[in-house]
Amino acid sequence: MKLLKELKWKSVMYAALYILMGIVLLLFPETTASILCYAVGGASVVVGAVTVCIYLFRDAAKNTYRNDFVTGLAAILLGLFLIARVDLVKALIPFVLGIAVVVSGFIKLQDCIDVRRMGYGNGLGLFLLALVSIVHGTILIINPFHAAILLMRLIGIGLLFCGVSDLFATIYMSRKIKNYIENTGAFGDALDLKAKEIKDE
Repeated sequence: MKLLKELKWKSVMYAALYILMGIVLLLFPETTASILCYAVGGASVVVGAVTVCIYLFRDAAKNTYRNDFVTGLAAILLGLFLIARVDLVKALIPFVLGIAVVVSGFIKLQDCIDVRRMGYGNGLGLFLLALVSIVHGTILIINPFHAAILLMRLIGIGLLFCGVSDLFATIYMSRKIKNYIENTGAFGDALDLKAKEIKDE
């Protein structure tokens, strides 16, 4: 049950992130993409530099089988690329976020299937939410729009919808799974065992 709660709160945090990104894109569609590229690029450079410094100043014996140096340099290169090629990255944003929206739809589709298999409803609401997410994400991937502002707002709507629907799906599924465990005891022990394995690692 502890693992179930941890997974629930992780899902809630991801949903909140989607909602926040969606609101920002809706309110500031013109500048958000550029600011996002510079912010992520700058953060990546800083994280990469810190990682390289940690590797260089750490005792050599503790660096065995660690890839911090390579990881740090890769992060720096990624950051510089994001900053130097903002236009290219902005063109890829709809595609990348479209994939994220589609994946969110697939997750809700799986939740729908799980609800039906547990016998706790037909999961019609989850199916409709999944369908909307998949269709919207596919449209963003295909990207038939030429107006950048319109596209950014559509991405914002998609992320906002994903966040709200993910939040609904998380709460809905947690209740269904809790009832299923209480009534059948199924996979409750398995969840506890998995949590113990993760803790031991």
